[in-house]
Amino acid sequence: MNLSGRLAVGMMLPVVMLLLALGFIHGVSWSGVALAGGAVAVVLMTAELIAKSLSRTPAQMVRAAEAPSRGQQASVGTGGNDEAAQLAATLAELSAQLGSRQNLLEKTIESIRDPVVVADEHGVVVIANAAARRLYSVEPGFHTLTGVRRFQNYYADGRTAMPISDTPVARALRGENIDDFELIVRPLSPPDPDVYLVANARPLRDDAANLRGAVAVLHDVTAHRRAHQALVDSEQMAQAIVRTALDAFVQTDQDGIVLDWSPQAEALTGWTRSEAVGQRVVELVFPEELRVAHRQRITRFLQETAAGGMGMRYETASVHRDGHRFHVEVSLNALRRGDGYIINSFVRDVTQRRIAEEQLIQAQKTESLGRLTGGIAHDFNNMLTVITGTVEILADGVKDNPQLAAIAKLISDAADRGAQLTSSLLAFARKQPLQPAETDVNDLIGEVVRLLSQTLGSQTEIRTELNRSAWLAFVDRSQLGAALVNLAINARDAMPEGGTLTFATRNIQLGIPEAVAHGVERAGDHLVIEVTDTGTGISPSDLKKIFDPFFSTKEVGQGTGLGLSMVFGFVKQSGGGIEVRSEQGRGTIFRIYLPKADGTAQRATEEDDLPVRGGNETILCVEDDPTIRDYVMGQLESLGYKVLAAANADAALEIVSRGTAFDLLFTDIVMPGSMNGRQLADTLMAGRPALRVLFTSGYSDGVLPAQQGRGGHGIPLLTKPYRRSELARILRRCLDLQVDFQGDPVPQPYSVQPDLERFLRENPPEKT
Repeated sequence: MNLSGRLAVGMMLPVVMLLLALGFIHGVSWSGVALAGGAVAVVLMTAELIAKSLSRTPAQMVRAAEAPSRGQQASVGTGGNDEAAQLAATLAELSAQLGSRQNLLEKTIESIRDPVVVADEHGVVVIANAAARRLYSVEPGFHTLTGVRRFQNYYADGRTAMPISDTPVARALRGENIDDFELIVRPLSPPDPDVYLVANARPLRDDAANLRGAVAVLHDVTAHRRAHQALVDSEQMAQAIVRTALDAFVQTDQDGIVLDWSPQAEALTGWTRSEAVGQRVVELVFPEELRVAHRQRITRFLQETAAGGMGMRYETASVHRDGHRFHVEVSLNALRRGDGYIINSFVRDVTQRRIAEEQLIQAQKTESLGRLTGGIAHDFNNMLTVITGTVEILADGVKDNPQLAAIAKLISDAADRGAQLTSSLLAFARKQPLQPAETDVNDLIGEVVRLLSQTLGSQTEIRTELNRSAWLAFVDRSQLGAALVNLAINARDAMPEGGTLTFATRNIQLGIPEAVAHGVERAGDHLVIEVTDTGTGISPSDLKKIFDPFFSTKEVGQGTGLGLSMVFGFVKQSGGGIEVRSEQGRGTIFRIYLPKADGTAQRATEEDDLPVRGGNETILCVEDDPTIRDYVMGQLESLGYKVLAAANADAALEIVSRGTAFDLLFTDIVMPGSMNGRQLADTLMAGRPALRVLFTSGYSDGVLPAQQGRGGHGIPLLTKPYRRSELARILRRCLDLQVDFQGDPVPQPYSVQPDLERFLRENPPEKT
C-alpha cells in the first residue's frame, strides 16, 4: 500500500479503536462483537478503495474517508469519471451502513449500567458512557492523568488515598491487565456518598502491538458492600452481646454438636471453648440420668419450631467439669440452616435463686408453724408457770411424805418436759424470747466440750480447731450452747461404733451474694462454727427435710424430731444462717453463721448457790391472765414485796396517774388492749428514765426484738415458765441495779439466764 493508502487507513483508526474497545466491555453480547468485526472489515475495504482512487482525486477521497468517522455521509465528486462515480456510490453505501452500525454500538455502550471509560495512548478520554459521566463527572476530552478532578480515589481500606498513577486506566496505559481491582471513589463535594467499585481494565493495541489506548469497566458494588458491612456489623454486635452478656451462650446443631461456646459458658461449666466445640453438649454438662430426657426435650422443641413455635425455656440440673452440680435456666431458639437447624441456647445459673426460693418456702413453713404454735404457746406457758411455781410449794408441804413427794416430783418433771417442748416449737418458729449478747464462742465451746466429754462416751473423740482471733458473736449464749449440744448428740448417734467429733471456729466476711447463699440476714462480718463428724452421713432425700419440724430418722419414741428444727429456728432468729453438707458413709458438716458482736463479752457468774431472798419494795405487776396474776401476786407477797396488780396497760397507766409510788414494773410482753408490755414500759420510762423494768413472756410475738441488747445492756427478761427461785433472784438483781446521774442503769455482772450446765440439765438435748 502506498503512502496515500496508509494515510487513509490511519484516518480510520479512531473507529477501529472504538470497535476494539467493545470487546472489553462487560455486558456486550457475542453478536455485538461479531458486528464490530464486520464493521472493521468494511472500514478496511473502504480504505483500500480510497487508496486506489487517490491518483485522481486525492483531496476528495480524503474528505470522503473522514466523513464516516465524523458521523457524516461520504461524498465524492466524480468529475464525469465513470470509475469515480462508481467508487462514490459504493463509498456512500458503505458509509451509510457504517454510520448505522456505529450508532448502534454507541447506544449499546451508553446503555451499559456499569461505567465504561476509553482513553487514548495519551490518557485523554475518548469514550465515557452515561454511568461514567455520573460517577466521575467527566466528558470525552478529559485528561485522566493531569485533569482537575472532582473526586478522589481510595484503596479498598477507605483510608489510603490512591495516587493517579495507581488508577486502573493509568496502569492499563502502562500495559498492565487489571482484574477485579477494588477501589473507592469519594466525591470532593460532600455529602455525596462513597462509591465502592470493582475495576477491570485492559490496554488497547493495534496489529503491530503498539499501545493505542486503554479501556476500563467499573462495576458498582456499593449496595453489596454496604449490605455486607451491615451483616458484619450485625455479627460483631451479636458477638459483643454474647461476650458481655451475663448468661452463657452455647450454639449447637440439631444433633447437639457444639458450634460455639462463649467465655461465660467456659466459666459456668469449666470446659474451655477449644475443648467443647465439636463435642456433644449433653455429654459435657448434663448428669447421666438426665441425658435421655434432654434429648427428648430437644426433639420436641424442634418439632414445635417446625410447626411455628418461637422458643422454649426450662430449668434443669447441670454438672460442672469438676463434678459439682448446679441449677440452670435455659432459653432456646432455633434458626434453619440448609436442611437442618442451628440451636442457640442462653444459659443462666439460678442456683442462688433456687436456694432463695427454698429458703422462702422454709420461711413460709416456719411462719405457718409460728402462727400455729404461737397462738397456744402464750396460754400454755402461762399454765406451765402456775404448775411449775405451785409444785415447789406442794413439794415443800409433802416432803415428809415420800409417796406424795414422788408424785410432786412427777408433776415437776412433766412440767419441765412440757416447757421444753413449747420452747423447741417456739425456737423453730423463731418466736422464743432471746437475750442476745456479746458471746465468746470459743469459751462457750470449751464449756460444751467439757460437758460432752462426760456424756458421749470414750468411743467418741472430741477435737477442737478454734481460731484464736475468732470474733465475738452476738447471740443468746444459753440457746447457742443447747444448739451445739443437740448437734453433738446427733453426731454421736451417727457414729454408733465411734468416731471423731470436731468443733471449729473461723471468721468470714460475706458479700450480698454470699449472704444470700448462706441464708444469713445481712452481709458483713460473721463468725462461723463448724461441727463435723465422721459418721454414716445423711441420704440426699433426708437432707432436704433435715430441718423440718417433727422429721426424724429415729424409731418411734426416740424423740419428737424437734432438735435440728430448734437449732435452725434459733440460728435464723439470731440473724444467722445454717447449712449442712453430707455424703453417705463420709460424715456430716454443720456450719452455723452468726453475726459479729460490736462489744466485749462479759462472763456470767454462777447463781445457783446464791441465797433466795425477797424485799419490801413495791412492784407494779401487769398480767392479763387472772390465774397467772393471782399466782404472781401470791409469790411476790410471800417474798415480802408490796404488789400493785393491773390486768392490762390501761389499768397500769391509771394507777400511775393517781400518783401511786412503786419501785419496779413487772409486766408481761404480749397483752390485749391499746398497748403491749413493751409500749407500756417505753411510756413510763419516758417520764422516769431510772425506772426499773422486768419483762416476762413465754411468747414475745416479735414485740421484743431479738437485737434488743445490741449496743447496750437491754432490759432483763424472765421467760415463762419460771420457778419461784428464779423470780426471786432476778427481782432482787433488778432492784439492786445501780443508776447513774442520767438515770441510765449501770450493768452489773450477773446472768439473767441460768448457766449452760443448769440449762442443759433442765432441757436435755433432743434427738433427731
